[in-house]
Formats: sequence, C-alpha cells, structure tokens
Amino acid sequence: MDIGDFFRFLFKMTLSRNQMTRDIQSMRTDIADLKSMLVPFTKEEMELLSLNQSNQSKKKGFQPLTKGIFNTIYYEPLIAYAIKSYPGDNKLILITSTTDEFIYLIKPEYTQVYMNNIEAGIITPKGEFFSINKTLLATVDGADHLPTHAVFIKNKNVGFIANPKYSEKTIPRAFTLLKDMNIDEQNIFLCLTLINLIEEAQ
Repeated sequence: MDIGDFFRFLFKMTLSRNQMTRDIQSMRTDIADLKSMLVPFTKEEMELLSLNQSNQSKKKGFQPLTKGIFNTIYYEPLIAYAIKSYPGDNKLILITSTTDEFIYLIKPEYTQVYMNNIEAGIITPKGEFFSINKTLLATVDGADHLPTHAVFIKNKNVGFIANPKYSEKTIPRAFTLLKDMNIDEQNIFLCLTLINLIEEAQ
C-alpha cells in the first residue's frame, strides 16, 4: 500500500482526508528546523541513542502539538519527532532521522505504521508488530512497570529498549542491542521501538 492508499484509509476515520494530509505536511514543517540539526543516522549512531531530550516544546489547543529531539549519549541530535493529539484518544506521530521517516496513526484498537510513506504494518496494544500480510514480525514487552522492554524478532531476543520512566543514569542509552541486525531487522526494530520510546517519554 502506498501513501495514496494510506490517505484513503485515513478518510474512513473521523478526520477528513484533506485535514490529515494537511496535518502531516504541517508537522513536517513544524520539525523542519529540528531535522536540519540532526547528525547523520548510522547503525553506530543508533546504538548511541539516549533518553536525553532537547528542544522540547508543547502547543496547547484543540489539537495539541508536542515536538522535540532525542540525542545520543554525546548530546548529538539524532531523532526529531512531533505528536499531534485528536479527540477520542487518536494521535498522529511523526518521527524522523536524516535517512528515514516514520508515521504512526494511533487508535485505541491498534497503531498503523508507515515508514518512508510505505505501509509497514500495525502494532497491537500487546506490543505485537504485524506486517500488512498479517505475519508477526516482532514483539516488545511494553509493560509500563518494567525498566527495560525486551524486543523479539522472529522469536529471537535482539535487544532491549529502556523505559524513560525508570531512568536512573545521567545519560542512559535508549537501546541495548544483543546482535548485529541486518537492514530489514533494523527497520523492524526501529518501527516497533521508536514509537514506544516517544510515547513513554511524554
């Protein structure tokens, strides 16, 4: 499914297709200045991603907007994000690096995931990441009371993501990786964990 199909899907929701199109573009504009600050995203930099944030701001109103940057352990800006909230516990989250863009459409029943304008799948409230063909790609133990969340790809524990709510170190790493992932595994890992990181940090 391409981005056109994405908008047709969105049109079925309470928000109009045109409004959602405008909101996504508006969010891109809102964080353009933040994106321009980011250092190049590489596998090495990914492992240095921390829970430290900067350039945070919140805009109140009928559709609140939150944005900010996640830095590396060396205070390098690596990931920028924007969150727009809607009535009915619906959210639109945009996360970007210098190489990729992730869009999450959050509903109470599930979260629709898009990477670089292509549908990646859905994430269930249980932390299960399914492809568009309904194949289980990965899982994360997202229980709020846990200081870290284990991530499994094809039933193999590939790493952990830190829970920002239980941060004890001065500059804790966001990810603890247990294996060297190929590009497909890395994309799956990022699709599943970045949304977890952003939401728990709010």
